[in-house]
Amino acid sequence: MIDVEQIGAPAFSVAVAGDVFTYAGINRRLADVIGVAPADFVGQTPRSLLSPGYAEELLGHYRRCVGGRASVDFESFYDAPGGGRWWHTTVSPVFDAEDGPVVLLVGLSVDITSRKDIERRAGEVDARIALAMDLLEGGFWHYSIADRRFGISPQLSRLVAGPDAGLLDGPAYAGFVLPEDRAALDIGALVQGDAEASAAEYRLRTSVGDLRWMSCRRRLTRDEAGRPENVVGVVVDITDQKLRQEVVAAEAATDSLTALTNRRGFDALGQRLAAGARDGGAFGLLLIDLDRFKPVNDTHGHAVGDAVLREVAARLRRHVRPGDVAARLGGDEFAVLVPGATEDVLAGLARRIVGAVGRPVATSAGRVEIGASVGAALWRDADRTLAALAERADAALFAVKRDGRGAWRISA
Repeated sequence: MIDVEQIGAPAFSVAVAGDVFTYAGINRRLADVIGVAPADFVGQTPRSLLSPGYAEELLGHYRRCVGGRASVDFESFYDAPGGGRWWHTTVSPVFDAEDGPVVLLVGLSVDITSRKDIERRAGEVDARIALAMDLLEGGFWHYSIADRRFGISPQLSRLVAGPDAGLLDGPAYAGFVLPEDRAALDIGALVQGDAEASAAEYRLRTSVGDLRWMSCRRRLTRDEAGRPENVVGVVVDITDQKLRQEVVAAEAATDSLTALTNRRGFDALGQRLAAGARDGGAFGLLLIDLDRFKPVNDTHGHAVGDAVLREVAARLRRHVRPGDVAARLGGDEFAVLVPGATEDVLAGLARRIVGAVGRPVATSAGRVEIGASVGAALWRDADRTLAALAERADAALFAVKRDGRGAWRISA
């Protein structure tokens, strides 16, 4: 009989007689932890000592050890008088002779309660985060730096590739991201350890063709020596938020009376066009003043005047090119930003606008006659700013009004 007291780890032994398993010994290291006196342990069977469910679980492991004539490892929770503990146990067979039957099992146990507690807490955190992801629409990914392996959570894979696509790898996921946004996927600074965290937004097109905005936050984890080990990321679908922002931005940049771009939107877009023109782009500007509009307001009131302004806006929309932006700057002042313009394009657009606005407008007070004076300017390198371009267009407009109105002129 093996003396388990001589084993330097928590240990016990089980006598085997056919299918009967009887505890033969327990050392002090194990007895003290589980709170069972050796005298109350030795001579007992699993069924006489333990709860029915736990007893059957252990008997299954013991039978596997005897039947396979080899060691068996298992983890189990033992709700002992000294307090419940998780154990990793290795049960090894002892034979009556080299080819003889198994007569004894020797078990070595390691207390893994702390590890199980950590796993449980981590599982609870994962469950809470997963619930948050369910509510927010998104998922997780991780990148193992050592083996250069990229893994994506099932939820994120389903969101992007559909329910039957399986788990995506890194290149497959990147394939859904719009080409012009793929630079946002770069995690090189994190992999090199030059940054601890980063964030990015990008667009992707799902397997069903939906365009989605994604927000991704990434963080570096390090090993015990401080070396970069993994990059982990959380991805959230922010499409609805982006759409709301676009609606708010559009409303803020829209004239409430005519639904044209307002002064704020005109300035913002004009500044972007000017920045592009400084890098070699081209665009032009038309400034438009209505002729004989003040008598409409004075004679027929502001309601009729507003109807006339709405009709002017409609005529501008019908005569500008796709991509041109018509704006109401205030009162009876309008403008058109013309990307990719040439002098001929500006001349043709100015001519059409003068003709369209000069036609009578039907109102509740009858037909009213107005007109339009247009000053235009084509961007040139010396302008440098939108204000400089607008100053030249305004000078051309002043010249038209000085010479009798109802016409157009392009700044030299």
